[in-house]
Amino acid sequence: MTFAAETVNLGRIFKNRGSVVKALEDVSLQIGRGQIFGLLGPNGAGKTTLVKILTTLLMPTSGKAYVYGYDVVNEAAKIRPLINLVSGADTPGYGLITVRENLWFYSMLYGLDRATAKQRIKTVIEQVGLKEVENELLRNLSTGYRQRMNLARGLVNEPAVLFLDEPTIGLDAVSARNIRRLIKEWVKGDSGRTVILTSHYMAEVEEMCAKVAVLNKGRIVAIGSPAELRSLVAEKTVAVIEAWFPSEAEPILDKIGNAYRTRDPATNVYRIRVVVDDWDETAEIVNIITSRGGKVLSLTKALPSFEDVYVKLVGGEEIVTDVET
Repeated sequence: MTFAAETVNLGRIFKNRGSVVKALEDVSLQIGRGQIFGLLGPNGAGKTTLVKILTTLLMPTSGKAYVYGYDVVNEAAKIRPLINLVSGADTPGYGLITVRENLWFYSMLYGLDRATAKQRIKTVIEQVGLKEVENELLRNLSTGYRQRMNLARGLVNEPAVLFLDEPTIGLDAVSARNIRRLIKEWVKGDSGRTVILTSHYMAEVEEMCAKVAVLNKGRIVAIGSPAELRSLVAEKTVAVIEAWFPSEAEPILDKIGNAYRTRDPATNVYRIRVVVDDWDETAEIVNIITSRGGKVLSLTKALPSFEDVYVKLVGGEEIVTDVET
């Protein structure tokens, strides 16, 4: 079987003024066709570097990478018609022309003939729900419609592999849900369609992805379905602590280990989630907080979540959890 994407001992090094940064190191992946595959990891983990290599925008330093069996280095021209890349942070087109005119422009860049372009544009406008704004100037669209336009641009060449880099960033809950629904429907519409998704939204990844690879410091630290990854903390307990600190708390919290924390800047109250093997471990955590002038406002038990898996694997970097599913 030819995989939608595959890497073998893939590595990428960046050199800057004598320093060497290993953005990717010995990354081996096999992404099957017809699924949504998630790439998770903190900023700097290597997700964007991996996507750039698979989309032929960046050369690997070592190892191999393939899309639909084609080598990204030697056969880039065969890969590019098969893929598309959409970033949620990108401007989806030119503001002074309409939605339909933008899609026509992009279809010409992909070399589609006029008849095919017209049919594809009609199809994607209906697919992503742009019919009522197809003749509006792009600059007049709301954020939600702009993200739909971004997705439409990614679908106009009917890619076999669609790379989505944080497609719902900055959207309200309803708009984000609509984008996720559209992506899932597009994949279900053809057994060969594949999406490779990067996101910082834990609920989004768990809802959408059949399989997930977690990267940290350029390496894959875990790979599996969301259910398989959840099993890593299935027998654990999560302590949820609300604590007030008189001043900067980060040096204190660093002593707790891999914990996810959020802070209310108005009150300097932190909400801390930490996976413990035994509930008795919470006594030590409370002691760390109180011995340094902090006050524990509440301490409760919770069932492990997908975000707890993430924190266990990569540490307490900031993650986003407020996604309405």
